[in-house]
Amino acid sequence: MRRRALIGAGVAGWLASLHGCDRRNAGRAEGLSKLRIATPLVPHSGLLHLASARGFFRDQGLDVALLPQMHGKAALAELLQGRADLAVAADVPVVVEVLKGAPLGIIASVASASNELAVLGRVDRGIHGPGDLRGRRVGATLGTSGEYFLWAFLVRHRIAPQSLQLVDLPPAQLIDSLRSGLVDGVAAWQPVRHEAELAFGDAIVSLHAPDAYAQRFVVVGLREYLQAQPQDLRRLLRALTEAETFAHADPRQARATLAGLLRLSPGTLDPSWRDMTFAVEQQQAQLVTLEDVATWAMARGYAPAQPMPNFLAHLSLDALLALDPARVTVVR
Repeated sequence: MRRRALIGAGVAGWLASLHGCDRRNAGRAEGLSKLRIATPLVPHSGLLHLASARGFFRDQGLDVALLPQMHGKAALAELLQGRADLAVAADVPVVVEVLKGAPLGIIASVASASNELAVLGRVDRGIHGPGDLRGRRVGATLGTSGEYFLWAFLVRHRIAPQSLQLVDLPPAQLIDSLRSGLVDGVAAWQPVRHEAELAFGDAIVSLHAPDAYAQRFVVVGLREYLQAQPQDLRRLLRALTEAETFAHADPRQARATLAGLLRLSPGTLDPSWRDMTFAVEQQQAQLVTLEDVATWAMARGYAPAQPMPNFLAHLSLDALLALDPARVTVVR
């Protein structure tokens, strides 16, 4: 499977080479601030990959090593285990770790989407609409935005979440499990969703709920580290805003570059590109989502029941305010 190959033993060297960070250029890294960022190999972290490939990090005085991960939950684990300085993840695993006591700070959102997740169901198992999911086995990567979307989808359609059986699957196994019949449906994000829709055609139904969950991908770090590195954070955000400008000014080239970096065909990347907004920002609406996710996470038992945290305290706003106050709409 292509996605398994991405996380194989050779992926670190492949990614470093594509991003122009191989050891032949080590001499030119002298005097640059080193930064390790655990980054999922998914379109949602596109600004990080583009900033690295286009040299925007280096232009800002940063020697950035992107540490490739399967998904945001895995990237966050690298950060918490001390193998990365920052991580890129969807808001769901970040909230779960905050509820468990991790001193995390969000320095910026880098992508958002409200229509890229879907529940895919096998038609031959009698799944034609949301109500047909009752009593079915549905695969999802538990503790991630995929599972949260599934819950929000069910609630939106007035279906009791406990009426179906959840099966915990890593993203790389979603399609195979649907094909083998291990599950009747899956909750998937891009590009897995697009690959499944192509592979199964009319044999599956793709169920959507565009207004159920506005997903955000964020850059996070431990608060002690963020407080100690204000200059590097400003440089990082400046490089990411340059990548944002590039993506908006030359979308065809940006899309082709990102497809090459992620080893996706342009056609596979296109649905993600259409559904996502790449923007470096801190928006007030994000606080509402964080609280909604926290309520769900405690109900699911991913974290102890507790009073709602003050998520404003977990937004590290200073670096982005120093760069461009207009990008911050958080009431503070």
